[in-house]
Amino acid sequence: MRKYIPFILLILAAASCKKESDNIVWQRTAGEGSAFFIGATADSGFIGCGRLSGNPYLVKFGSGRDIELEYYSQENGLFSSAWYDTSGIVAAGSKAGKMLLTRIDPAGTILWDTTITSDFYLDITSLVYEGNGSFLAVGSASPDSADVIYTGILFVRFDTAGQISYTMETTDFETGFTAAGKAIEDGSGNIYLPLTRKSGSLKPKAAIAKYNRNIQKLWETDLYNNTGFRAGCYAATTDAAGNVFVTGVTEASNMSGTLTNSYVASVSRLGEVQWKKYLENSNTGSSIILNGSGNVLMLNKNCFILRILNSADGSDDGIARMFAECDSYTTDAFGLDMDLRHDGTVLVAGTKAGNFWIAIKSVQ
Repeated sequence: MRKYIPFILLILAAASCKKESDNIVWQRTAGEGSAFFIGATADSGFIGCGRLSGNPYLVKFGSGRDIELEYYSQENGLFSSAWYDTSGIVAAGSKAGKMLLTRIDPAGTILWDTTITSDFYLDITSLVYEGNGSFLAVGSASPDSADVIYTGILFVRFDTAGQISYTMETTDFETGFTAAGKAIEDGSGNIYLPLTRKSGSLKPKAAIAKYNRNIQKLWETDLYNNTGFRAGCYAATTDAAGNVFVTGVTEASNMSGTLTNSYVASVSRLGEVQWKKYLENSNTGSSIILNGSGNVLMLNKNCFILRILNSADGSDDGIARMFAECDSYTTDAFGLDMDLRHDGTVLVAGTKAGNFWIAIKSVQ
């Protein structure tokens, strides 16, 4: 049985961050866990979700950063995506290797939830809102779990009443391992999936794929993988012209051995790679968005480092650090998602010192 547990409010605490960085406007820390998702809402608030003490957890803040809604499950699992309107929240994630879909009312009470079983283990689910109360949920293993022999992607279309109208599994028997990062929609019904694939004993490779509204693949583009090194694609975003910007992780050699690098690439609406930039040593690109000026904002997982790039050619337009002192090689601060607020500040979510952590950051 799941129920709303108000005592979670007691373990959330706001703190001044001047000692760490003047760029942090506000932050909240809950108990042991990770924030997998954060998103701005139409009422100038925002929502975050993830895992708290091993269980799915979700919290909604108003425009004044006060807690308006909170939900904590008593069953193991996590929420990795959420959507909000005034009638409540739809959240998606996983439980016991199955896709988890949940509807919560404005008081934080569960209205319905369901789990969907696939032929493979699922870690995460991302939600795409398609309008008129319809959603597409995309579930897969974590892109970081490429040691799994066989997995695929589960597509589920459903509505706010919990009625499922469509399910489809896609697997690649030749590749064996296929995992999707955060799914996105381009406003015209097309779906983009950041992909990580692995075949047998070969290194994982990164790709981006485009699907139409019927979940038919239109193209898939390999992101210049070096077969001697691992790579993965974790997040994507699109602009009005149909260009796709993706980020993830790759490897390179240095004097001390193998080094991970985050990257950003631009792919045309036809699937052609236009440019690719390697950015941070010992890091992974975990989230990517466009700001109001059309610049690409990319979140590096280790230390929550934001890189700002010119979307036309990938040239460097700046860097915004979360913490004044943070070593990407040894940090315990990991950023997993971000979004923009109405005032241009950046919402970030992840884990810090092993705890569920979300913050608002200035990019000035």
